Amino acid sequence: MKKIEMKNKIKEIVSFLTDGVVEINNQVFKGHPCFYLLHSKEDFANKLDEIIADKKKFNEFDLCYYLNYMFKYMLHPYDSHTGAFIKKDKFLPLKIKIIDGNVYIIDCNENLNCFKGQIIKQINGINIEIIISELEKIISYYSKNYLNLMLEKYLVRVNILKSLPSLDITNLLIISTNNGKIEFDLNNLELYVDKVKKENYNLEVKEDIAIITYNLCQDEEKMCKLIHSLEKMKNIKGYIVDLRGNRGGNSFINGYLVRFLKGKEIITLSDEKVFSSGRMCLIDLKNIGSKIIGTPPATTISSFGNCMMRKTFDNIVVGGSATYWYYDENLKCHGIFLWP
Repeated sequence: MKKIEMKNKIKEIVSFLTDGVVEINNQVFKGHPCFYLLHSKEDFANKLDEIIADKKKFNEFDLCYYLNYMFKYMLHPYDSHTGAFIKKDKFLPLKIKIIDGNVYIIDCNENLNCFKGQIIKQINGINIEIIISELEKIISYYSKNYLNLMLEKYLVRVNILKSLPSLDITNLLIISTNNGKIEFDLNNLELYVDKVKKENYNLEVKEDIAIITYNLCQDEEKMCKLIHSLEKMKNIKGYIVDLRGNRGGNSFINGYLVRFLKGKEIITLSDEKVFSSGRMCLIDLKNIGSKIIGTPPATTISSFGNCMMRKTFDNIVVGGSATYWYYDENLKCHGIFLWP
């Protein structure tokens, strides 16, 4: 598409995010609250012109990249929910970890075992530092740990890599490491088989301590079964809630756990993956006296969320926050909505 077509498509998408109306479960949401909180409409237009000045033709991958670039520009660091992605993504059969600035392959399918532990240097001839710099421009993050987490996820997502300005990827993707090259035929890409399987809910008792694993805020029925099991336990003196890795979901479900634990001795484990409703659960537990151990959560305490503004534009899915959640001096949560 030409530049004017691309700009008009971005304008159409942003108009939906700011003024669109969606109804979910008989609840109506209108637009992203305060999309222009940090930058004006004029700022938006000027920044977009600046970043696409040297480019004349655009495809859906370019559109996706520049959308995410502009979402970060407008909302960073308060919104890690609003974003765009191309449907039917593919994933490289690798697991990646960033340590001290190096990008390591820490797991892979068996036929690639010889590359485990190696450092990625280039992708399709482009230095990994350039690729990471371009990715950082589209990731809204609160902490360095969360940025690294998202980089690790994006570096194995084919459509994300295809959208980067520096990369020219068609059907062949070549990863150069410190000790060789891996060639991936994107038309015949095998799935990555993760060897670590985590249950969403798990309950373990060690002596007089109940250890509760809570990996995702979903499945109300399983949460109720967990609480029922806890209620039957005798001689429990304390509780450990492992929230590490909890990426959120439905914050309503948190209430079952928080109500049961109120007044009890609690320790909560946190890390940089605790996100959205997971972060809300962390704060709710702190409010009832839990001690918190671990790294800060993925996002700022007060931030945009409730990703209800969702729509598909051709082949690009756009999701936007519908609420600004903020905490007062007593850590009581409030939500700002825009209603039609």
